[in-house]
Amino acid sequence: MVASSHRTAQRRSMPQRSDHPGLKWRATANGPQPYWVARQVVRDTKGFPERTIRLPMHASQDALAELCRNHTARLMDFLSRPDLGLYTRYDGSIRSLSRLFQEHPDSAFNQVKRNTRDSYTDSLKVIEGTVGNRVIRKVTILDVQRYYRLWRAPRKDNGPQRTKRAHDAVATLRMILRFGFALGFDECGILVERLKMVRFERGATREQEMSYAQAAAFVRTALDLASRKVIPEWRGRYMAIGVAAQFELALRQKDIIGEWNGDGWSGAFAWENIPGWKLRLKTSKTRAAAVFTLSNYPLLFPLLEAVPHEERAGAIVKGEHGLPVRERSYRKWFRSIARAADIPDEVWSMDSRAAAATEADEAGADLAAISDMLTHAEPRTTVRYIRRREKRIEDAAKARVKAREGTDEAP
Repeated sequence: MVASSHRTAQRRSMPQRSDHPGLKWRATANGPQPYWVARQVVRDTKGFPERTIRLPMHASQDALAELCRNHTARLMDFLSRPDLGLYTRYDGSIRSLSRLFQEHPDSAFNQVKRNTRDSYTDSLKVIEGTVGNRVIRKVTILDVQRYYRLWRAPRKDNGPQRTKRAHDAVATLRMILRFGFALGFDECGILVERLKMVRFERGATREQEMSYAQAAAFVRTALDLASRKVIPEWRGRYMAIGVAAQFELALRQKDIIGEWNGDGWSGAFAWENIPGWKLRLKTSKTRAAAVFTLSNYPLLFPLLEAVPHEERAGAIVKGEHGLPVRERSYRKWFRSIARAADIPDEVWSMDSRAAAATEADEAGADLAAISDMLTHAEPRTTVRYIRRREKRIEDAAKARVKAREGTDEAP
């Protein structure tokens, strides 16, 4: 009877919910615990991310009232958004933010080219598949460091660490958090600020290059396979042109084969763009203007001259049925011919840019000229493309020793 009277007295001392919107009490071992509950305000919260918030146990009635009004105001502001219901409901989880990022027309995901969007998608799949259920407001720096180690772990026992995969996933996580903060989700901004204090290891720079000898071997092999009917004649011709163009012009693969999208094919390496054998284009990544006199490139120019006149229209590098080649087909055909030419699998077609930079460096070209050739905005980016830098270190050491000769300090 005494205990019953005590509980009755407690309930009478609690503030009424009519004056404290969303307030709900739960019995605990330490006494009644107040909570703000969104569904105590409206039945359908439409995915409001903070459905239940624990309030201070010993707060005064006035303090509880103010907290309840503040949380209710945020709920009502959320429910008044004009875009509510058009996209995935943000429920506070990483997965819901990832989906919203991919759906919203104003996100970076929908403002970039398809190949960049594909790289975002790869990282978002990693994030959603491993930590998608995590609630953002509860994520700490230590949690993200643990995620990084999870994403970096080898695919198989004793396999290589997947550092680039993990670094890309963390970079993408930062990006979606910035987007969430732009939408007004404060917990996203708080985590972004915390992560500014942390650095995550980036994958090592590639050391592979496609040498001139390998590029020339690829061209010979492609033409030979075509002449022996091992592959279609058109495939041998156009794969030879594609690899020779990448190597000689130091352009990205997309600049050579173009891109298929919802509007069809777009690309600058087309017959209509080389009047007088001069190619003018803006590169796909930096939009830097570049001009090439194609007759100056001995590995490429004879291949272009050999193309029948009736085929000199549209894309220069073609695939099946005379249409521009698709990226997946180009990659598959490249690897098949490269293996026949005894080019190791760790050498990719993209490594021709590194080979071009290295060749120019060893020929004595200055860094600014090589940077212009690669259409880099920053010379420091170019440095990562130059292989065999140990030779330059040796040359510098020899030059220093030579400069000391004849000085009084020489031993």
